[in-house]
Amino acid sequence: MRIADALAQTPVSSLDLSRHVTVTADTSVADTVRAMSEAARSCTCVVDHDELVGSFTQRDVLTRVLGHRRIWDRPISEEMSQPVRTMTNDQSLADGLAVMTNWWVRSVPVIDESDRVVGNLSFWTVLDTIANLLAARVESTSSEPAIRDGLRFVDFTGLNLHPPVTVALDDTVDVAVHHMRNQGIGLILVVDDREHLCGIVSEFSLLLKVGCDREDLAAITVKEVMDSSPNTVHVRSSIADALAELTTHEDSHVALTGETDRPVGVASFRDIAAYVESSIEALD
Repeated sequence: MRIADALAQTPVSSLDLSRHVTVTADTSVADTVRAMSEAARSCTCVVDHDELVGSFTQRDVLTRVLGHRRIWDRPISEEMSQPVRTMTNDQSLADGLAVMTNWWVRSVPVIDESDRVVGNLSFWTVLDTIANLLAARVESTSSEPAIRDGLRFVDFTGLNLHPPVTVALDDTVDVAVHHMRNQGIGLILVVDDREHLCGIVSEFSLLLKVGCDREDLAAITVKEVMDSSPNTVHVRSSIADALAELTTHEDSHVALTGETDRPVGVASFRDIAAYVESSIEALD
């Protein structure tokens, strides 16, 4: 079965839709961010009398909340995104992926026939499902060496990689946030004085470690909030190796390093899944 057909036949109701938190419209911005941090979730569904009225994500935390103390006490209804792109629980995974692709969102709230929120389809859940389908597809095509070799031996040097955006260990968080906001990225790499990778700062790490608890971003160094054990692969590692790293660590991006352990790019789960899927579908 083609991957596209499998996605169309996978009902969204059969997937993990728990990757979100729910708050009422009068909940403060600060309490919403703390709820996301405590639950380690990147998306909030905002409801009013059980009706979905908006959404709030880790990207909103980055662009609207960090360092802006004056809005922390406002109701989340004043800062949430609306209208919200939704899907119904009788639609398929392919439908959800289409919403994400067409509207460039990473979460799609799922509603029932009464317009009540029953869950949230996260981009991670979509990609994890695709990765499992691809793994099963490769396993079932053991007689086709081209598929196995494409995964095992093709590296990232021929792919269109995202160039790395870096900050130094002693740079302050406001510098990292400035770069992330200006360039519309969710991950920045931290390098030492020899430009070797020593950590990453992501939207999610900023949500967890800064949120609405630290007001002065210029008083915090990236060293305090970075992940000092980042998920990395060598740029000449195989696509299969990188896919394994992402699924094992539940990351959406992986930093790619060169011969001298310096970062040379960033690959997303979307990039890898698209490459693997196109490689397999080309042999149909």
